Amino acid sequence: LMLISGLVYAQSFNSGSEPDGFRGVKWGQDVSTVDGLIYQFSNGDNDFYFRSNDELKMGAAELNMITYVFWRDKFSGVMLFADGSSNWKNLKAVVFAKFGKGYQENEYIEKYVWRGIKVGMVLKYNEFSEEGTFAMVSMEELFKQQKWEEEQNKKGVEEGW
Repeated sequence: LMLISGLVYAQSFNSGSEPDGFRGVKWGQDVSTVDGLIYQFSNGDNDFYFRSNDELKMGAAELNMITYVFWRDKFSGVMLFADGSSNWKNLKAVVFAKFGKGYQENEYIEKYVWRGIKVGMVLKYNEFSEEGTFAMVSMEELFKQQKWEEEQNKKGVEEGW
């Protein structure tokens, strides 16, 4: 959900760079078809995993964790976490080189946003905690989730009273 805020003003991608997944896992792919997943936790209909065979690097950036998000068993997003200013700078450099510089609403806040047809992304850094996060979400899966939630809320209004 942190990704949704800011997508309205997002920057588009470098030509041809919009990803259709992450490290061989395609948006919408069923959880049962992804090798090496290790369950972390659930939050509603979202299940969070990491992969046993993931290299925790992105360019020269050392990552703390890569978390794969599955909504109702379909791959819907991924989050990369990096601590320390050096790892942040390296992660930012890789992301910018691959996708272009995202939209930055406030030049004093390290938060960049991209929105494409297939994916929305947020890259942000907290200079006080020195924590960097890069998140990607499938737009198709996000819209499916939003539609499902709207339907559930409508049912609640009709049946819950």
